[in-house]
Amino acid sequence: MKSKSNARNWLLDEIVSTLKHPDIYNTIDYRHQKEDKIKQFLYPHLLDKVTELYKKDSKISDRKAKKNAKETLLWEGNVKTTVSNRLFLGTQHRPDFVLEFKKLSIAIEIKRGSKGSSLRESIGQSHVYSNLYDFTISLFIDTSKDKKILNSSTSDEEKKFIKGLWKKNNVRFEIV
Repeated sequence: MKSKSNARNWLLDEIVSTLKHPDIYNTIDYRHQKEDKIKQFLYPHLLDKVTELYKKDSKISDRKAKKNAKETLLWEGNVKTTVSNRLFLGTQHRPDFVLEFKKLSIAIEIKRGSKGSSLRESIGQSHVYSNLYDFTISLFIDTSKDKKILNSSTSDEEKKFIKGLWKKNNVRFEIV
């Protein structure tokens, strides 16, 4: 398991803040959009963030930073890139996005739902990816009308569980 240095934590925080940015969820009707549409909307935001990270890290031109970002941010919906399936426990797995940045591999999984089955699927996939990538960011988009999943994530038991995912498995589990 990769160590959680300040620089790595900062990098993950930057990606998470982009994925959770309120402008995204105030712009699209995420409660009624399919996951593919949400990912399609997220991709340019992530690409801009990764471009910014390259510019900051390497002090390179905008053009070169954008090129690097496009090469290292892989998205299953981009016909010019391939997110490879990875075999684990006899089945194929593929996260929604993969970011290869500074010798780190980060799986990004996006799930939406209002029921426990969607939440369990998100957590299960996160565990799988934690065995295949250095870090995993799992974003669960609560589509329930009363935001019951998001609101319950602040109780002591849930906070302990989410903290354990990070501490033991390098999984950043986030809910919006």
